[in-house]
Amino acid sequence: MSDPRDFAALIGEELSRAEAMKEAEKPHKWITGEELLKQGGESLPCLVEPILQKVGLACIAGSSDTGKSSFLRQLCYSVASEADRFLDFTLNAQHHSAIYVSTEDDETAMRFLLKKQNKDWNANDGVFGRIRFLFDTTNLLPDLDSMLEESAADLVCIDAFSDLYGGEINKSNQVRCFLNGYSQLAQKHQCLIMFLHHCGKRTEDEKTPSKHNLLGSQAFEAKMRLVLELRSDNVNPNLKHLCIVKGNYLPSSFKNDSFDLWFSENMTFSDTQNRTPFEKLVKTPVDNTAKEDGMHEKMVTAKRLKKQGLNQQQIAEIMDVHKSTVSRWFSDERINEITDDADAEQ
Repeated sequence: MSDPRDFAALIGEELSRAEAMKEAEKPHKWITGEELLKQGGESLPCLVEPILQKVGLACIAGSSDTGKSSFLRQLCYSVASEADRFLDFTLNAQHHSAIYVSTEDDETAMRFLLKKQNKDWNANDGVFGRIRFLFDTTNLLPDLDSMLEESAADLVCIDAFSDLYGGEINKSNQVRCFLNGYSQLAQKHQCLIMFLHHCGKRTEDEKTPSKHNLLGSQAFEAKMRLVLELRSDNVNPNLKHLCIVKGNYLPSSFKNDSFDLWFSENMTFSDTQNRTPFEKLVKTPVDNTAKEDGMHEKMVTAKRLKKQGLNQQQIAEIMDVHKSTVSRWFSDERINEITDDADAEQ
């Protein structure tokens, strides 16, 4: 008869082997470069190609009343509607689901805004059933984790960062610590989390679009893989300029000129197919800067050509500018200040 102690030793060895196998099956917290290269894929997976990455943190910023919240709601709608385009970009939603966190609008206000925008979209209830709205942000991170566990989403929009963040906005370490939780959440659920943020006062008046225009610490911008700045046109309030001021995975050609969007009376955006150089988006008086950079002479020339009977498209072709630029010149009340100059040169 075998010794019971030998039997116990065998059981102990088997248990040890079982524990070792379990430990080996656990995923590592690290991965080798060789394993990464074997995973394949030559391009970065994008939700909105090639601008918005599929996973991580992004931001849209701007001054008040530029349409930032409307932009995010339209992005959520496009994801949920199973559309293959957002504005003029390819949309690659997988789950066709979005979450919108609102700190500024309550249920009543959100209902009004959705009904207004839906006058242009004309979407059915099924589409809006795939957009979940969250107004109570008391325990936002665990609540979002539970919502994403229950049902996956492609996109989480947080409107707005400054209402959620309780620390000092200029303290880099506090900002990084706050955003780390959202970065980990995005990685865990393989989704994009997009914050709405604000720019400093007078940035539209005095500065070109830039990631440095955002309020607070540089740490906020540093945690974002992509930063958009949305600006209103200097002349036409229905024209908006979507500026990519940071894009870690984008060539510089995307970050020099705005994508010009039309903003309808129902607060929805559409692409105009035009782009405007960032330096043209700063609000400057015609009588001061215009003469220094040649704008005064251009307006005089445009005025003269108009008096010769040419339309705005013909003027734009002659002067080698966009038609929208010529339209802005003639709709700008400040052009009256140089009318006499144009008349005098006839």
